[in-house]
Amino acid sequence: MKLLTGKRLGQSRGELATAVLFSLLIHVITVAGALFLSLAVRPRVFIPPFYRVNLVDLPRDLSMLPPSASTQPLAPPAPPAPPAPAKAAPKAAPQPRPTAKAAPSPMPAAAPKGAMPELDAAKQAKEHVAEDAPARPETGPKQETVAVASASSEFRFPPYVAIVRDKVERNWNPPPGAKGVKVKVVFKVLRSGRVGDARLAESSGSFYFDQAAMRAILSSSPFPPLPEGFFRESETFSVDLMERE
Repeated sequence: MKLLTGKRLGQSRGELATAVLFSLLIHVITVAGALFLSLAVRPRVFIPPFYRVNLVDLPRDLSMLPPSASTQPLAPPAPPAPPAPAKAAPKAAPQPRPTAKAAPSPMPAAAPKGAMPELDAAKQAKEHVAEDAPARPETGPKQETVAVASASSEFRFPPYVAIVRDKVERNWNPPPGAKGVKVKVVFKVLRSGRVGDARLAESSGSFYFDQAAMRAILSSSPFPPLPEGFFRESETFSVDLMERE
């Protein structure tokens, strides 16, 4: 380091100590000036005013509010009513004239028997036809094409059995030409409602009829889950499938 005089500092101990003291003095003055400025000059902090407000609910009956708190604008004062004109004396209503009532028309007298032979003959012919007509036989109850039953007596849930029968009946589509045949299928329903196993218990003798019965059971899977009151994990059902009428 060289001074303005061109001499190099640090060549002697005295010069080095003088340079260190001079540098320390400059740093002390700088730090003191910075502290003085930070303490003397304080920035202004603007604090906005605040107000405390308590919110209350309006009463349900608005008629209890004071006039100043009413939210509806005041109606302008009504103009003064004009003076009422003098009422004229009421005129007497004209009396209605009595009208002559029409005399009731006389009831036609009943025609004596035998006066119109054509009508009597037609009436007798209709009575004979009604008596000779054979009575229609009353239609009996419709035969069920699908009958479902539970294999165990512990399953006492008729609504669930009805649901199984309705779903199998919707998917039952027997082949045409099958007359007087019946097939029985035994299948197992798991807790989730899916069909676990299905087999033919009684064959109808027709391969296509048996396949249609198996297809009706498998197409109906899954059924609704087993009732919560039933403690087993599965239940076996038997279904009889017959031809449609």
